[in-house]
Amino acid sequence: MKLIDRYIGRQVLLSAFFAVVVLSVVLVMGSIFKHILSQLVDRPDLDLGFVATLLLNVLPFSLAITIPWGFLTAILLVFGRLSADNELVSLRMAGLSMPRICLSVGLLAVVFTGLCTWIKLQVEPDARARIERLLPDMLYNLAATNPIALFTDRQIMDEIPGYIIFARRSGDSLTQFEMVKIDRFSRPEMFVTAERVKVALDPEAAEPTMLMHFYDAYFELRTGDADFSTTQPYAAEHSMMPIPLSALRKTKDTVKPETLRIPQLFERLRDPTIKRGERSSLRTEISMRFSFSLACMTLGLIGIPFAITAQRRETSVGFAMSLLIGIVYFLLMTIIEMIREKDNLHPEIIAWLPNVIFLLIGLRLFRKLATK
Repeated sequence: MKLIDRYIGRQVLLSAFFAVVVLSVVLVMGSIFKHILSQLVDRPDLDLGFVATLLLNVLPFSLAITIPWGFLTAILLVFGRLSADNELVSLRMAGLSMPRICLSVGLLAVVFTGLCTWIKLQVEPDARARIERLLPDMLYNLAATNPIALFTDRQIMDEIPGYIIFARRSGDSLTQFEMVKIDRFSRPEMFVTAERVKVALDPEAAEPTMLMHFYDAYFELRTGDADFSTTQPYAAEHSMMPIPLSALRKTKDTVKPETLRIPQLFERLRDPTIKRGERSSLRTEISMRFSFSLACMTLGLIGIPFAITAQRRETSVGFAMSLLIGIVYFLLMTIIEMIREKDNLHPEIIAWLPNVIFLLIGLRLFRKLATK
């Protein structure tokens, strides 16, 4: 029996490892391009260290998806081959029940579930929090060394809080420059156009400060209410405006639930001032983390009957079945993610629905298979 357990367990473990590697490469590369492709196009001077750091931070929470999906793929491949080669028939004829044959797979499911739980509860929120700070830190370091590289060519730039800028990069200068300065209520305070703008670091400032030199510039300052019905216009051949680079590192007022650990989520829930939508989002985040951690158990249980029933040893068939089952499961999770702020629908309870559905189907199929 130990020989059989080692044989099945080793086959599933090796197949799961290679499946996780392949899926991780696909998902991580997709996330990398999603986060940095636009930055690479707009800012060719982007430091490659930023790409490496982003890769290291995207990988942990990608594993929360690829481990259950890879485990499902491994089960479909291994048990499909065992069924096609009649090895399962031989084991059943030797008096072994299906639960006993699948014991090593169950132990692997427990190990993978513990790993996914650790990733979802601790590693993923920390990685997401670092990613939220990664782009502002990158822009700060870029501006502190080469401020002209901060500006995109003929693209609207709003990375500097309080400023919306459009310009054309021409060597070490900006031309066709247009800028709107807004207040904390997103209302326009000042409108600036300039024929040419030179950007440099202020050597006399106490903290890193970008100094913008406007040439042949036109200014309009709001002196009335929210609109520009009352303005104070003036023109200048040369004018300067300092912008502290510390503004690039300012964090947003709203903190995403995905970046908080479980104790922080519960602490946030105890705040009586938060709105119903945010409270529902926090509760749903807690439920989804624990529910998603059980994906290995859920997908593993439903994968064994599907693999044995299909009786196919082709790798392409196994990958196709895992793709179909995985898409259905993760699509349900995505739908729940979309309604997380709808308090009247109780998304924190619906978050458990995919696991319940797949577990009931898996138990029914596995029981039917075991009694054959």
